[in-house]
Amino acid sequence: MIKQYDSSRRKNAARQTREKILQAAMKLHWQGITEYGPLALEADCSMATLRKHFPNKEDLFQNCTRTFAETLIMPDLTYLREIADPADSVTECVFELCRIHEAMFGYAWLSAHERKNSPTLDTEMSGYEGLADAIAGIITPAGSSKSSLIRGLLDFLTYRAMRLSGQLSPERATQELVETLQSIIDVDRHSA
Repeated sequence: MIKQYDSSRRKNAARQTREKILQAAMKLHWQGITEYGPLALEADCSMATLRKHFPNKEDLFQNCTRTFAETLIMPDLTYLREIADPADSVTECVFELCRIHEAMFGYAWLSAHERKNSPTLDTEMSGYEGLADAIAGIITPAGSSKSSLIRGLLDFLTYRAMRLSGQLSPERATQELVETLQSIIDVDRHSA
């Protein structure tokens, strides 16, 4: 009787190694580290194993992006557009965008710096900027001369500066943005 080779253990081990590499990569990418040497150390694998699973950075970025996207719950723009009260709309929109800013805190920074070298990260940043554009469009009064200011305040760099330079908690940074945007929009509405 011929004994058949069971490859399931090898496949399972390879899947676990790949997952360990992805988790290590996301941890390091959030810190701005993209080199393979530190990644192999963090994942506790050889460079050969790392390159076997991810032959180049673009492949790694694609897989990290996909893995991260699976954990992210995007705002419901239709719901946000349907909020009738302007003050409630600003509050909900800013809360939802800041939730995404916080979730993407390190990833957005890396993506912004590496987007010129990576089609994957460029696409990710374009989508992220599109979300901020959409939310700015929801809360900006029609015909407002302040649309650029409002969009700038909603940018991830503004949020990052508030969190790091301003040493604000996520909750406080969100509240500061809500209050600032409310005052700009209120003045804009009253002068129109």
